[in-house]
Amino acid sequence: MKRLHYTAVFVFIFLIFHSLISSSLAKGEVWEILDNVTPSLESVEWHEKGTHSIPPSWISDGRWYNAHSRQILVKSENYIFATFYENFNWTAVNASFEKEGWHPYERFEDFRSHILNDPGWWLVFSWNLQPEWLGISTNRTKVEAELDPMTSTAHVEITTYITNIPGYFIDTSYLSLEIGIGGEKLPKPLFAGYDLASLYIGDLDAFQLQEDYRQDGRQYSIHFRAPSYLMSQYKDTFLLTLGVAPEYWERSVYNPHIINISMPSDTAIEDVSPSEISTSSGNIVTFSLSENNIYPESFIVTSGPPTKDFGQIFFENLGRWITEPEIWVAIITAIALIYAAFRGKDILKRKKTYYRLYKSMVNIFDSYSVDYPKFYQEIENLSKSITKYFIEDRINDEQFEKLFAGRDDLIDRAQRLKQI
Repeated sequence: MKRLHYTAVFVFIFLIFHSLISSSLAKGEVWEILDNVTPSLESVEWHEKGTHSIPPSWISDGRWYNAHSRQILVKSENYIFATFYENFNWTAVNASFEKEGWHPYERFEDFRSHILNDPGWWLVFSWNLQPEWLGISTNRTKVEAELDPMTSTAHVEITTYITNIPGYFIDTSYLSLEIGIGGEKLPKPLFAGYDLASLYIGDLDAFQLQEDYRQDGRQYSIHFRAPSYLMSQYKDTFLLTLGVAPEYWERSVYNPHIINISMPSDTAIEDVSPSEISTSSGNIVTFSLSENNIYPESFIVTSGPPTKDFGQIFFENLGRWITEPEIWVAIITAIALIYAAFRGKDILKRKKTYYRLYKSMVNIFDSYSVDYPKFYQEIENLSKSITKYFIEDRINDEQFEKLFAGRDDLIDRAQRLKQI
């Protein structure tokens, strides 16, 4: 008897095998799968989550009540820290040993003694792991095994270290077999259909796996980050090609599947294939696969610089005019010169005086805005000069009002800078 809990070896299942999901499974035996893929030019970050509303047979028949695993890569030490814990009906599980040709235990204490002395046995039996292949040693494995005699509920928890990481991910030979209790074929949804050969699994930056099996169903969540060249760049355009394993080409999709791909944040989606199953917004494209679809040979996404409309360009330039006083001076100078050509020499003199006073205000702001007391003193001195020129008719009423309005605006801006 073997009982399958989906383990991290599935992460790169298609590096060695591209096992097909059995088409003979009942309609209820489908997983709902969500992938979030974030590629860069050097790596890819991937998070997949799968849910299934039907529990596995070893839970539905009452032998196990629940089972869970948590695994995480400790990059600095180059090992996977793994915890496996489960609750089961001791009477039912012990009786099933005899059906498999094994001798049942006379007492739970005999079972407990066996698993404490040889935890690898239980990892093989219950979790389908091979300790000798994965670098799991007894002296780095902690085991807890307890029994509630009132309910005959057994609890087993194993904490261990997987040190042979390449062997862990490559060991997928048993996936092509009919595995599961009683030879039951179980679906293999993890990364189903993807061609992940371009991933460099020997140098994972991050890896986490969470599995939960309960009476109301089962779910898993996998996250990893690894070196990869799924995405390329030409000038300011990015191209992502996510391949599909050849065994899946033109086959019907079995598990409902959503794939979210996030291209670089400063780009927008330009082209997608296959487009008929995709939607996009900004730099994110979503592929939605259902039973009505077939697998393509690949998913292709192109993104580039966002297209700016007239409104964006106008407001960007308007914001630049507001934040750069030099542009104000240039605009005022141009207006003054055009106006002077039609109004005569006296008006031109007033314009030149006005321009000189205004430029002086801007220079004071540029020179002393970070030193508010000095700025305020200089701007007050200039205010007196403006008033003097107005009395002497060297500037007109409108120019006088504009200069003082500009002065007040610069004072307000200097005060805001002082508060930062």
